[in-house]
Amino acid sequence: MSRTLNESCSAAILDGPDVVYVARAAANRVMSVNLTVGSRLPAHCTSMGRAILAFLEPAERAAALSALSLARHTPHTITDRAALAAELDRVAAAGHAVVDQELEIGLRSIAVPVRHADGRAMAALNVSTHAGR
Repeated sequence: MSRTLNESCSAAILDGPDVVYVARAAANRVMSVNLTVGSRLPAHCTSMGRAILAFLEPAERAAALSALSLARHTPHTITDRAALAAELDRVAAAGHAVVDQELEIGLRSIAVPVRHADGRAMAALNVSTHAGR
C-alpha cells in the first residue's frame, strides 16, 4: 500500500489511551515522521485510534472514551467528549476515520478498522500524508 500510494502506512492496536504501532512502511521522503514499531500516540486524535474506538462494543467504547485525557495537540484537536463521541458515531457509519491536523499541523490521515468476526475492531490500518499533498 505504501509503495502504491507513495505515502507512509501503518498498523496499530489500542493500548489504554494510546495506539501502539505494530507495523509501519514509511514513504521515502526527505522530510518524514519518525514513527516505528512500538511508537505510541494518543488514540483520541489519530485516525487509527478513532477507527478502533468507533468499532468497540458500546460499553467498551464508553469506558475507553471516559479514560481518555483528550489533550489538545493543535487548534483542530477535538477535546470535548460529546464531540468526540459524535465523531466516533460518524466513523462507525462511514467505516473509516479521517483526522485532519489534530495531532500535528500539516498531518492528515485516514484509517480503517481491522475487525473481528463479531464486528469489533482489533487493530487499524492507516495512510498518512502532509496536508499539502
